[in-house]
Amino acid sequence: MMIRPPRATSPLLLALVLTLTGTTAVAANAAARTEARRAFERGTRLYDEARYAEAATAFEQAYRRVPNGVVLYNLGQCYEKLGELDKALTSYREYLRLVPKAKDREGVQNRITNLETRLEAARRPRVTVDSEPSGAQVLLDGQARGQTPWSEPVEVGAHELELTLPDHLSLKRGLEVRAGEPIQLRLVLAPTPVMAAAPVPDIVPVVTEEAPSRGRTWTWVAAGATGAATVGAVILGSIARADARELTTRPHDGADVRRLRDSAQGKSRAANILYGVAGVAAATSVTLFFIEGSF
Repeated sequence: MMIRPPRATSPLLLALVLTLTGTTAVAANAAARTEARRAFERGTRLYDEARYAEAATAFEQAYRRVPNGVVLYNLGQCYEKLGELDKALTSYREYLRLVPKAKDREGVQNRITNLETRLEAARRPRVTVDSEPSGAQVLLDGQARGQTPWSEPVEVGAHELELTLPDHLSLKRGLEVRAGEPIQLRLVLAPTPVMAAAPVPDIVPVVTEEAPSRGRTWTWVAAGATGAATVGAVILGSIARADARELTTRPHDGADVRRLRDSAQGKSRAANILYGVAGVAAATSVTLFFIEGSF
């Protein structure tokens, strides 16, 4: 609530306003008192118009002309509206000092307490940390601060937060605390990976190893060679017959005749060789089948 000057402008009433509740005023000449009065009234009008910065300037001018506790109270109101809590506190405290028997002393003291709480919250915002699972140890900048759920005011600035819990991986993260900005965190802790240990038996069992059976490896190798040689022989024989038909079905010049004849003869010989290899491989495969099966 703004304290307002009386409507009358006589020097006697002005003196009463500037010495309310027993405040000691500095003797000043009539011109200074008049200027203080005008500044005070201008500040009151500007405050009503919600022009708090200009109102504060006017009240400061009034106080410089004639120091007075009433002016300080109104100045504190302006600073509070502007969010300048430090200046508001200073004005209210000085008001109570200059007007020790003020009728609104209790209300002003409550206002001071409220501002102190707000100022503390701005300087040291509350940080709240919860965890899943709960009961984790909270370390802030390496110092133990309690267990989750945890909540305390923390100084503005950069911090390092760490949570530790048995059978869980520790969790570290940076924490940037800003003025007037409380922080609420809910962090999930991961379980520590469990390494399964192999049990040690009281009695070591005796393991009997059987000799591995020998398969017919070489039999299958020979059989594979038989198949490959047979396929190759068939393909080359087919190409040789195709070249021979080409040579006999159409007329060709001398160069084409020689090429086709040489191709047919070469592939025919190669096919015959592969047929021979296939026969030998087949015989070998049969022999190995009986030999390897006896071991």
